[in-house]
Formats: sequence, C-alpha cells, structure tokens
Amino acid sequence: MMDLSIPYYEDNTRISNSAIGWFLKNGPLYLHKKLIGQIPDEKGPQLERGTMIHEFILQPEEFEKDYLVLPDTVKRPASDKQESFCRSVIKSTEFDPDKALLSAYRANYSIVGKSEAKMLSEAAEMAENLKDYIGYLKDGRTLITQRESTKCADVYFNIKRHKFASTLLNDPDPDWEEHHEFHINWECHGVPCKSLLDCVKFNFKKKICQIVDLKTTVKLWHFEESIKQYDYLRQLKFYQLAVMWYLINERGEDIDKWNFEFYIVGIDSTQTSEIRVFRFDKCVVDCKADTIFNAIIDIKWHKENDEWEHSRSYYESDGCEILYDFN
Repeated sequence: MMDLSIPYYEDNTRISNSAIGWFLKNGPLYLHKKLIGQIPDEKGPQLERGTMIHEFILQPEEFEKDYLVLPDTVKRPASDKQESFCRSVIKSTEFDPDKALLSAYRANYSIVGKSEAKMLSEAAEMAENLKDYIGYLKDGRTLITQRESTKCADVYFNIKRHKFASTLLNDPDPDWEEHHEFHINWECHGVPCKSLLDCVKFNFKKKICQIVDLKTTVKLWHFEESIKQYDYLRQLKFYQLAVMWYLINERGEDIDKWNFEFYIVGIDSTQTSEIRVFRFDKCVVDCKADTIFNAIIDIKWHKENDEWEHSRSYYESDGCEILYDFN
C-alpha cells in the first residue's frame, strides 16, 4: 500500500511535476533551494482564485470547511496595516482585552511619541469599527467576497451545462470509478515521485482511464499559449506515469490492456466563467516522456552526489556546456 501519511504539499522528499519544471527552467540549484524551503512557493490572486475554484468544483465538502463568504455589508480593513492589526488581535494570547489591543497596535503601527493611553484609544476605536470583520476572522476559514462566491457558482453552473464537461466531472456513472484530488506516491527510475491529480476516472470493464485537469486561465481563447508556457503536456504525461504505476502496483492491472484519454477543462477566470474542454491525442502527450525521464535521471544524479551549483554535464566535463538545440 502507498504511504500517504505525509500530506502532498508538505512532502519535499519526492519529486513532482512542478519540481521537474523548476529544474528544467531554472536549474538544479533553484530546485535544491525549493526542496529545502529556501525559496517559498509563489502566491498571488490568480493562484488563490484557481485554488478556490478547484476546491469548489472538485471538493465541495472541503470548500465549506476552508472558505467563508464575507457579506458585502461588513466593513473591511482600509489598508494592509489594518488587516494585519485585525489578525494580530485574534492571535493575541493576552487575557486582558486592553493588553491584546495594545500588543496588536504595537506590532503594526509606529508608536514613536505616543502615550500608552493614546495608543489604546486608537486601537480600541479601530477594533470597534472593524468588530464585525474581526468576528468573521475568528471563524478561522479563509474569507472570500460575495463576488468570489458567485464566480464559483457560475463556473459550476457552466460546467453542468457544458455537454462534455458535465460528463467528465461529477458524473455518477456506475461503470466509472472517479477520484478527485487523487494523491499518488510512486517511483520513476528509482526516484520517489508524487502526483496530485485533479480528476482521474477508471473504467475497469473497458480498461479505459481518463485523466482530467482543470485550468483557470485568462487566455481561454488562446489556450495554446498557456499549454506551451506551462508545458501542460508534460504534466499530463507525468500524471499518466503516476497512474500507470498505481494501476500496476496498487490494483494489480496489466497496463498493456489499458487505454488512456487526456483532457483539460479550461475555465475563464476573468468575467465570463466560460468553459472549454480540450482533448489531447496520446502521441502528443507521449512525446514528453523523454523530457521527464531525462530530468528525473539528472535529478537523481544531483541527489546522490549532493552537487547542485551547476548542471550534471558541468561536473562530468571540463565545465564548458554545449548547446545542440536552439529551437
């Protein structure tokens, strides 16, 4: 049985598709710093919105646990400092309310030339004005706006009314075994790997596997640009390799009897919440296999030799690297 005791995003002992991307784009030293936590993961509104929509569509029960809609009538902080002040108030370990307010104020505002009475007065006024917001923060869930909640509902509705997306996602067909956010820990060329698939479906009677990935994008009608920029074909192949390992090692299947289908459900993340489904031929996905295998073999070399500052070819030659492909 697979050992899934370490949550996917906390396990830096295994190589993911993202790790291969870091290695190919930025080199071994960057990968090493990512794996040991010296370079934090990217964050931003687009990524956060994508995560929110993914969870709403694929894990509605988890969405309810993780997100809370903040009514439009609730007064919000007017600045990042006010936001931080509110969070400092609810995190305070002070039993005395006045001390908790003073501690939060000192942590976020200049106190030069201000008496304790002045600071407490300003802190108390701010806390009173934002008391409803602070109350919602105490819930512990991520706060989202009514507009963001409506966006999720629009996406869900558009998937349901899309004649093909509706059959790919949340289709209660008894012939298909369907998994969302499917975590697979596996091995490739002796290297521990990990994959987290948005949606994978198995038809054990017909020996068909559908790998479905959701992508929020601002380029829905120029999606080929995103495919090239983020190398989504490599990601699909990496997922297929993970699923093949799973079928062989966890389900005892003869992988030669199985056929694989690859889909990306594109979701407009701007105004329309429009849906497009893209199917990819097996041959265009298979062409990424060598890229994955070569990267994993090189990463394995770096791990075994604990050499990260330069490429493998640097260490195995005179230090001069030769480029053969300029396309």
